[in-house]
Amino acid sequence: MRYKKRVEIKKRLVQVIGFTPTDALHVLGEYTAWREEASRTGAERLGRLMRMTPIEFCTAVKKKVARNMALHLLSYILTGVPCESIEKILDGDYPAKFKLQLPVVLLGGPVRAHRKELEELIDADILVPEHAEVGNAVGALVGKGIKRAEILIRPESLMSPDRDFLVFAPGSRLKFETYSKALEKATEIGKKLVEDYMKECGLSGNQVEISSEKKTVSPDGWNHPPMETNLLVVGVGMRELHV
Repeated sequence: MRYKKRVEIKKRLVQVIGFTPTDALHVLGEYTAWREEASRTGAERLGRLMRMTPIEFCTAVKKKVARNMALHLLSYILTGVPCESIEKILDGDYPAKFKLQLPVVLLGGPVRAHRKELEELIDADILVPEHAEVGNAVGALVGKGIKRAEILIRPESLMSPDRDFLVFAPGSRLKFETYSKALEKATEIGKKLVEDYMKECGLSGNQVEISSEKKTVSPDGWNHPPMETNLLVVGVGMRELHV
């Protein structure tokens, strides 16, 4: 079974994801919207690497998330103040604490679970609206729509790295004779994925801005097309608001 999973991952049939703050909350029992089996497995393995129990590891993750929330908030408000200075106060290097004169509103599915830790870091009126869980979804509907499409290009065989390239895109696996054709098609697929998504959101034409970024991997002295190309196509759509 493990060998089969490794093969599926290598062929990009299965995508590996990381351990998230929401996984930590599932293990701690503070947010249980989904099954916790995978979250617990991840916490056990990562905790073992850190020489911590799953609960200790997830508690540390939760505190780190709250600290990052506070850091990003304060960095935005305190324009011009170095991040390092803010971090020193948040980390308790000085007998001081930030006090905000404006309310802080939390939005997102599991934000209620982070309220207590955030209150320990900053003195502020921290509010969690009644429908905070769907706040971001509403914002996405009336504001910007963002779609990312990641596509991978590799030579079919490293024994003949100048011909036959595989393109791994969401829902498809294609083969091309040359690298240039593979890259051209990958870009075309990425843009179409973004445009189709935006159309479903009711966005098109001048409302959508599409950009692409290419990162390649090749060893030193490699005189062939890239050993691996990661193409990221990003679309940002802005809905016109009528007030």
